[in-house]
Amino acid sequence: MEGAIETAYRAAREAWPDIEISAKRFAEEVARRLPGVTDLAPICTRDVYLAIACLDGNERAAAHLETEILSEADRAGSKLRATADQTAELRGHLRRLLFDSALADFTGRGDLRGYVKVIATRELIRVINRGRKELPIDPLLDRLELDRSPELSVIRARYGADIAAGMRAALDALPERERALLRYALVDGWTVDQIGGLYGVHRATAARWVAAARDLLAEGIRSQVAGRLAITPAEVDSLIELVRSRIDISLERIL
Repeated sequence: MEGAIETAYRAAREAWPDIEISAKRFAEEVARRLPGVTDLAPICTRDVYLAIACLDGNERAAAHLETEILSEADRAGSKLRATADQTAELRGHLRRLLFDSALADFTGRGDLRGYVKVIATRELIRVINRGRKELPIDPLLDRLELDRSPELSVIRARYGADIAAGMRAALDALPERERALLRYALVDGWTVDQIGGLYGVHRATAARWVAAARDLLAEGIRSQVAGRLAITPAEVDSLIELVRSRIDISLERIL
C-alpha cells in the first residue's frame, strides 16, 4: 500500500505542480478516507490531493475549486430553471458545505467535478422546494380549478367556507415532496420527463410519484371535509370523487 500511495502522490504532484502538500499529509488522508483500500488505480487520487490542499488553505487549490463550484452551480441552476437569486444562494451554501464537511468526506471514487455536481443539484432542489413551500397555496388550488367546477359549485354553495378550508388544509398538510410535485406538474406545467430529470428518476417513476401525490391530496381533502362537516360518508365520498375527477382532468395533460 505504501508503494501505491507514493505512486499516487507523485502523479498528483505532476497534475498540480503549483499546489504542494507533504507526502506524509497525503498518505494520512488517503488512509483515513479509504480505510482498507489497497488498490488505488480506480481512485481519483489527484482530486483527493486537491481536496486536501483546499482544506489546508492552499490559495491556488481554493481558486481552482472556486471555478468548479461556480460552474457546477450555474449548470445546476440552468438545468433546474432556478432563479438568479436561487443560484446565488446555492453558490454560497455550496462553498460552506464543501469546506465544512464535503471536501473532508471526498474519497475519490469519482472525480471531484462530478462530486460537486451531485451536491450542487441536491442542494439546489432543496432551495427550490423550500421556496415553493413558502409560497401561498392558492395558485395550486386555482390550477386545480376546483372553485370553477360546475358540479362542485352546488356543493360549495351549501357547505361554503368549510370545504374551502378543508382543501387548503389538505394542501398545507402534504409532505414537501408531494406538494412540490403537484406544483411542478400543475402550476409550472412540467412534463414527467422534466420532473424525472429534476429528481434523477425515470419518467415512469415520476409519473407514479405525481399520481400518488394526487391521490394523497384527494384523501387529505376527504379527511379534512369529513372532519369539518356533519354529512354522511356517502356524501363525503361523492364530494371526493368530484374533487379527484378535477385533479385527474388536470393531470391528463401531463401523464
